[in-house]
Amino acid sequence: MPDLDRTHQRCRPLSWACLLTGALVVLLFAPSVFAHVDTSGAATASVTSPMQYGGWVLLPALAAIVLAIVTRQVIPALFIGTFIASMMLCRISPDHSDGVLSTVIDGAADAMAVYVVGAVAKPDNAKVMLFTLMIGGMVGVVNASGGTRAMVDMIARRATTRRQGQCTVWLAGLVVFFDDYANTMIVGPTMQPLFDRLKISRAKLAYIVDSTAAPVASIALVGTWVGAELGYIDEALQDIAKTGTPPFLTSVDAWGTFINSIPYRFYAILALVMVFIIGWTGRDFGAMRRHEEKAAGENSIEVDSSGDGAVGRFDWLLAALPVLLLVVVTGAVLLYPGYSKARAEGTALSWQSMFDGADSYNAILFGAMACLIAAIALAVGSRRSKLQDAVDGMLAGMSRMFPAIVVLVLAWALSQSSQDLKVGEVVSDWLVQKNFAMNNLPVVVFACAAGVSFATGTSWGTMGILCPVVVRVAADMGADLQPEAALPLFYASTGSVLAGAIFGDHCSPISDTTVLSSAASGCNHQTHVWTQLPYALVTAAVSMVTGDILCARLQLSPWLGLVFGTIILVILVAALGRKTDHR
Repeated sequence: MPDLDRTHQRCRPLSWACLLTGALVVLLFAPSVFAHVDTSGAATASVTSPMQYGGWVLLPALAAIVLAIVTRQVIPALFIGTFIASMMLCRISPDHSDGVLSTVIDGAADAMAVYVVGAVAKPDNAKVMLFTLMIGGMVGVVNASGGTRAMVDMIARRATTRRQGQCTVWLAGLVVFFDDYANTMIVGPTMQPLFDRLKISRAKLAYIVDSTAAPVASIALVGTWVGAELGYIDEALQDIAKTGTPPFLTSVDAWGTFINSIPYRFYAILALVMVFIIGWTGRDFGAMRRHEEKAAGENSIEVDSSGDGAVGRFDWLLAALPVLLLVVVTGAVLLYPGYSKARAEGTALSWQSMFDGADSYNAILFGAMACLIAAIALAVGSRRSKLQDAVDGMLAGMSRMFPAIVVLVLAWALSQSSQDLKVGEVVSDWLVQKNFAMNNLPVVVFACAAGVSFATGTSWGTMGILCPVVVRVAADMGADLQPEAALPLFYASTGSVLAGAIFGDHCSPISDTTVLSSAASGCNHQTHVWTQLPYALVTAAVSMVTGDILCARLQLSPWLGLVFGTIILVILVAALGRKTDHR
């Protein structure tokens, strides 16, 4: 097998040459081209609205994605994408002076002052950054106290094979279902030492974490996602009611639409199935197989534990209790606003009402703070670590998260600049203008949602943009059909928006969840993107064929589509995959 690091070193000059060449072309030619393009292709003297750019609004995100893939350098690629978007937005600013040099200067200034600084200053983003730092600090403290090594020793006695290790992480991902951020940052750091002990690559850990977090959170009946999804659906249904609800939707509400759309979220469900198949069969393909073979060999990563002395019988509690406290505090903060509201209004308590008003950002922030304090208190109180050593371990753990935070900030900056360019609205308009048969709507919606999510790096933003449009289009198309035919297609179209948004966000290198998954798993970000992509593409293709196409065209039950999809995934993994040695 070739030395991947040496190959990367040889390709680095070419990568930077491509990066600089692309940047030079953008700087010299993009401003003048953008100034003469509108949606109809006719020449114009100036651009006054992002909608006049038409398909060009996709250029910043696509440029960042292509540069990240070609150069294997995410940070400069993300900034250049934000820079391009800033230049495009400068052209429509009334205070902007015409000219290439002015556009370049204003674009660079806005890229930093408006989008990068804005990403850091946004309260929710700041909470995510603090959460990430504190989780990294907790891991560092636990490592310094020897809790990590003790936890691995305890788990390793039960998960002694690579199959058991992967299935353990898959099951842990299903258990922490209430929030994708919390899922990622709880499961990833906790399971790193186990995977190192079993000689499973960090790339595989990042894949399992990323492929369970958002998919399970999106279909859970309780959690932070359900409130947002219900809000998008309810807003669309209320808008339809203003102009007259079609007969087949008269008895349909937001909660019923949410529940009935779950079986049609083929990608989200089959992504969970795919992770289990990969872990249980022990077969890998694509770039993942190379990383698994490398991890199973002599150069696999050793467990990182800086604790001194022998492992005590109960030292595993030094790691388990902070993680348990993280889960408990996060869940309590999520549930408290809904509980308080229900008590004040005298309404009956239900799981869904408990999550009304839940703030996932506050929940994960307070949960991380509690677990970090607990980790330090346990390490010092048990005398397994001095206070100075615990603080040093905390700072060391936080420092490991800094590169991920830089990528996260730039990803947020590019995402916001893409939203300001109205990427979603452009794609939505294209979807509305096309006259598709309703049987074809689910697969087209899935593809559009995946494209917008991939380009912008946000699943929630994609759902917020496309869900009202798709619900309206599906309602209008279904008005001419019989209710027994229209309702399944209506639910399938709604489910396709939610599933497609997850797929695009899942694969996008500029997605915050993709970045967090790689950071939480201790995996290089580019490695995570490249190793996960083949599995995600195969799962998406199967879900589209067996679900969005087969079930929609033949009016089959979605559960039958899921069964067909599972069988096909098993066959494909058996045909394409190969077992890693020492499994």
